[in-house]
Amino acid sequence: MRTVKAPEFKEQVDKFADIARTEPITVTVAGKPSIVLLSADYYDRLRGFEARATKAIRTVDLSDDLIERVRKADLSHLPQD
Repeated sequence: MRTVKAPEFKEQVDKFADIARTEPITVTVAGKPSIVLLSADYYDRLRGFEARATKAIRTVDLSDDLIERVRKADLSHLPQD
């Protein structure tokens, strides 16, 4: 991820907006990350990951029986990352 200081970012917003369409850019203030500029597509993907992760870990609403059946399910057909 590319990093740029705030004054340089302000001077060249168009340039960094173009770059952010292909890779996120961290803008720093006083040497510390302040904001991250990224493409709308990248943002949408992150939001999708967040939504799926939230659903994946929300087991409090599931019955104990269902949780046990999931534990015992044969998942050998799924890819192992």
